[in-house]
Amino acid sequence: MKLLISFIFCILTYCTHGQSKPEWHAHRGFRGLMAESTIPAMKNAMDLKADVLEFDITFTKDKQAVVSHDPKLDYLITLDKDGKEISKTANLAIYQMSYKELKTYDIGTKQHPDFPLQKNYKAHMPLLKELLDSVERYATEKGYKKPVYNIETKTSRARDGIYQPAPEEFVKRLMKVIYQAKVQDRVIIQSFDPRTLEIVKRDHPKIPVMLITVKGNLTDNMKKLSFLPDYYAPSPNLINKEVIDFCKQKGIKLLCGNTNSKKVIDAMLKLGVTRVCSDYPYPLIPAE
Repeated sequence: MKLLISFIFCILTYCTHGQSKPEWHAHRGFRGLMAESTIPAMKNAMDLKADVLEFDITFTKDKQAVVSHDPKLDYLITLDKDGKEISKTANLAIYQMSYKELKTYDIGTKQHPDFPLQKNYKAHMPLLKELLDSVERYATEKGYKKPVYNIETKTSRARDGIYQPAPEEFVKRLMKVIYQAKVQDRVIIQSFDPRTLEIVKRDHPKIPVMLITVKGNLTDNMKKLSFLPDYYAPSPNLINKEVIDFCKQKGIKLLCGNTNSKKVIDAMLKLGVTRVCSDYPYPLIPAE
């Protein structure tokens, strides 16, 4: 309740200063507060009035779409079935194990060292279907507006066939789950990998796509695609007046890439950026 009151106070502060509330993307379900990419984290993000739930997708050996930022189990947050930490050198590729095996690992109990405010609890890596179904039910039960899902395809050429299906299969299987859950009207597909964005735009033209980048200039990044993306999400250091003006002119929705710095976020808002991705809701970002 205190978190919610704090968030509402922040909204009122924006309004008082004549500044509209920015669209807030809850990175991995506000992982600064809850175990990342878990169903409880997504529900908590909704409680804290996140506008968009952000998370990543990879696949198991039996071709199940699962919610995970990394293509292999992260030693920083994972315990095995016996509650023991996994080795830093253990190359436990998700694409090389069945979902039945993957589900035996606990990704919620061990606190990430970078997030001391994080609440932890035993949790398994959820299927995409499981997460969508659970979040949709929760929104209905709470009377919340149904969320938008910003889903990243964690693909790259180096991972093809080792950590993921090839892009065509990846997108086909991902979109099948999205349509089965009937959330296609509230989905953004984002990626660093232009290949998956090209496939989505070709086969599902009504689904908005987002190009993510942490390097390069505006001109070169726009050349990565055969079309202009619906969203552009560069890291904060790449955002300037040129980028903002270009996006406005072309009708591209600009998102400030993930940051946990209030100083940086305030600078972005001052420049006119209206969408921000963060591991925290604004009022709960730790002091720098």
